[in-house]
Amino acid sequence: MNKNEIFGLLCIIVSLVSLFALPEILSARPPYEHFTDFCRIGERAPGTSGHKKAGDYIINKISNPQIDSFYTRGIWFYNIYKKFPGGNPRIGIAAHWDSDIDCPGANDGGSGVAVLLSLIDTLSLNSPPMGVDIIFFDGEDVDKAALLGSDHFASKCVGNYSFILVLDMIGDKDLQIFQEGHSVQFFPGLVDSIWRIGMDVAPIVFIPAIKYYIIDDHYSLIKYGIRAINIIDFDYPYWDSKDDTFDKCSEESLNIMYRFLLKIVYPEYIH
Repeated sequence: MNKNEIFGLLCIIVSLVSLFALPEILSARPPYEHFTDFCRIGERAPGTSGHKKAGDYIINKISNPQIDSFYTRGIWFYNIYKKFPGGNPRIGIAAHWDSDIDCPGANDGGSGVAVLLSLIDTLSLNSPPMGVDIIFFDGEDVDKAALLGSDHFASKCVGNYSFILVLDMIGDKDLQIFQEGHSVQFFPGLVDSIWRIGMDVAPIVFIPAIKYYIIDDHYSLIKYGIRAINIIDFDYPYWDSKDDTFDKCSEESLNIMYRFLLKIVYPEYIH
């Protein structure tokens, strides 16, 4: 092999390495670090000091966030967005950031926030091939599921999303994510496609069968004609209780969900 052939082979190898470079190499902070910091805030019921601290935490972790505030029931609420430009399709990935009254809300809200903040870190350093909006809904847990933030968002939303994934309670140590009934009822093909990706990442976590019909933020979006599905582990014994604390959750579960989202936003990602 002459020098020109060797040089050509090296160029091919470098090109292949660049092609298959993994996005997580440039992820700034793992989900569990965001999770432990966010959980130190404690209760985040709207109108409380914890609610303000939690909103400030999210905003301060994002470069150029967009904030949509609205006033209802005598309280200010804040939906927080980070938008990444890109080609079609445009997708949304969402979680709520508030908690119920007297609930720390580690898994119920905190787990989704942590994974989305890590995803924002990664997207900021590795531009996605598609447009991606990261959405933090407020007011989901008011009155046990008033869905105030997502309803406010949906009522103003122009239908330009291919789909929106709504994440909730994704940090359980015994993580099992069944298909949600309303999601399957309205968008069965989308659910099957997303679950195939999930099963490729973690086949023992993503279970392709319906177990519950759940009223969550996706339900507000569906009512307004937006293609949205719920990704939730509802078999969590500490839900809506004072015992929903960070020690009930798993670093590995958060990492699994982070890798799952990487497969969504970077179709070429290899885990």
